[in-house]
Amino acid sequence: MIKAKNSVKRRKFSAKSTSVSKKKKIEKNNYVTLAIIGVVILCAIGAIWYFNTNKELPKDAAAIVNGETITRGYIDEQYGRVPVAYKQVITKEMILNQSINELLLLQEAKKQGISITKDELSKLIDDSIVQSGLSKEDFEKSLEEQNLTIDFVEDYYRKQLTINELLNKTVLSKIIVSNSEVMEYYENNKNEFVVPEQVRARHILVNSSEEAEEILEELNKGADFIELAKEKSTCPSASQGGDLGYFAKGQMVKEFEDAAFALDVGEISPVVKTQFGYHIIKLLDKKPETITKLEEAMQEIEVKLKQEKQNEEITGYLNGLRENADIKIFEEKEILTKSELTPVTASVVDDKCITKYGIPKDAVIFVYSDSCPHCANMKPLVKELEEESYSFYWAGGSDSKSREILNDCFADVMKGYVPQFICSNGVEHTGEMSIENLREFADKCRA
Repeated sequence: MIKAKNSVKRRKFSAKSTSVSKKKKIEKNNYVTLAIIGVVILCAIGAIWYFNTNKELPKDAAAIVNGETITRGYIDEQYGRVPVAYKQVITKEMILNQSINELLLLQEAKKQGISITKDELSKLIDDSIVQSGLSKEDFEKSLEEQNLTIDFVEDYYRKQLTINELLNKTVLSKIIVSNSEVMEYYENNKNEFVVPEQVRARHILVNSSEEAEEILEELNKGADFIELAKEKSTCPSASQGGDLGYFAKGQMVKEFEDAAFALDVGEISPVVKTQFGYHIIKLLDKKPETITKLEEAMQEIEVKLKQEKQNEEITGYLNGLRENADIKIFEEKEILTKSELTPVTASVVDDKCITKYGIPKDAVIFVYSDSCPHCANMKPLVKELEEESYSFYWAGGSDSKSREILNDCFADVMKGYVPQFICSNGVEHTGEMSIENLREFADKCRA
């Protein structure tokens, strides 16, 4: 194995952006994908009345939407289903906003007489089971292992089908992407269609330089590269005679890549040392850099532009529903307190942990999400203090390194809400605050 970068596996139902530089088969579907709806629901943040009074509060209410209550217990239950690794990305606030948007859409669907029949629901679930490759018994066992019930699944799909039907009727059926829009995008984004130079190579990988030199000597005397690769190589590609297929720069470790791209077709390299061992490389072919033709890229560009329009139109539609709705949000007391600094025990945070990541001890860890409106309010204040020479580390939920640092150093301090500010000296604050209070907090981190 010699690849430098591993592909990142994503969660099912996560939003995937469509890159027009990579060819993918995309099925046309009358229903908008759950991924698109999920992203838009999380990001469509309109005007909300934040309600903080103890007068006649509904028990355990997280929000009231046109008279219907979303409970704190429900939000906690949904958050509890989020895997630990994603809790730096998905916050309770995001789940609450998603729940509000979902409820608004379901209320509007009811007004418009949209409902899903039992047969439609059963067909969708049966199709999903077939596509999963599981038997019905295995599917039910899988639900049981995840502490889910068939009633939960039916309720989830009923809601999504209803929302899809509403959005198709009111928004999505009206979205059109013209050929001129596709051509304009292609001309303005030629860099996205560049296919980089590629080479195809075979290699033999062994554990010692002595063995590698012996193999190289055999090859120079006319031995068959494929047969030696099958016999001697420790790489999984040995069964294919060491064939690695085509690869571009940036896909292999640097030492291997530099040697491979420097070869002429048919040439065999000297022994190349990498972190994986000792390689002998034979170059099979070279492909120069090219640009994908418009005709080949049209379908993918159309899909990309259509998804962008869908996101924009659904966001506008949701904001319209919010503006005309009566929404009250009951936030937990500690989240609403703007200036209160909540100390934690010094043992919770180990300041040596952040220094191994190259973060200064006096830095403020700013935990945020791009879909969080409160975070958006805090960003300019953080930048203003940075100009005053205060040190901040921006820990965005979508950044893998930030997630690693937060999980490694601050797992016991994370609240599940953003924005959150953390010092290495055992002080944290969750929620928005004024520039004065933020400066005061940053001073505590310097102390």
